[in-house]
Amino acid sequence: MPIWPRTTLSFASITNFLGVVGVIASLIFVGLELRQSQKIALAEQMNNRVNVLMSIVNSYIEADLDFFSAMINEPEKDQFFSSAEKGARNMLNAQWTLHENDYFQYNSGFMTEDLWEAKLGATEKDLLKCEHIDIFEWRISLVEEEFRQILQEMRATNPCD
Repeated sequence: MPIWPRTTLSFASITNFLGVVGVIASLIFVGLELRQSQKIALAEQMNNRVNVLMSIVNSYIEADLDFFSAMINEPEKDQFFSSAEKGARNMLNAQWTLHENDYFQYNSGFMTEDLWEAKLGATEKDLLKCEHIDIFEWRISLVEEEFRQILQEMRATNPCD
């Protein structure tokens, strides 16, 4: 007779323990899902900001104005650039926006290592143009610290004369 209460109690304890483990596992799973949902929301928010900025840059291209001159609050500098130069400068600002987004997507885990390596090659070709060093100096001060370090390392191996 003393065996049944002890066995029933042990069985009840094991069942309660497994129930608690199940609840904890469920909470961990929910926490991971919430974390992933937050990362996806941040990435989507970044994409939305990119779309807005690209629309703004496009409006400067269409109006034949220099986006950079307006952004640094020196619109009078616009007159010193030809239409072709303004187009190139505006495209460079657009490229900066796209490469910043690429870095963010990679850093958030939404881009493979192989794709990121390919993007880095394009980043170096697109952003390290010496003929628009004013844009480089302005834009590099606006990016995340880790991306800034990557760009500065690239610039150190490919300096402007």
